[in-house]
Amino acid sequence: MGLQGLNKKEIQVIAQTNRENYSVRIYSETVGLWQVDIRMKNPDRDFQALTQRGELKTWRDLAGAVSFIQETCPDCNSVSVEIGMWIFSRTS
Repeated sequence: MGLQGLNKKEIQVIAQTNRENYSVRIYSETVGLWQVDIRMKNPDRDFQALTQRGELKTWRDLAGAVSFIQETCPDCNSVSVEIGMWIFSRTS
């Protein structure tokens, strides 16, 4: 069973109401496609970004996924980008 999903509006609600209680993970499981996960710290839950139709949201380039997070979660305190074995993170 996959992770539960959230669309853009639902992610924005989490970003506005849980500023200190979530993190974002940008990663690629399929070569050439980037995905976004949202992790709630308390309670411990993970969500995938979905399209408005409920399908897994993916981007063909990393910049598109990063722009989505910058727009949707502008005040996020914890973002990680995973590229192969490397993990780049922003925390505050």
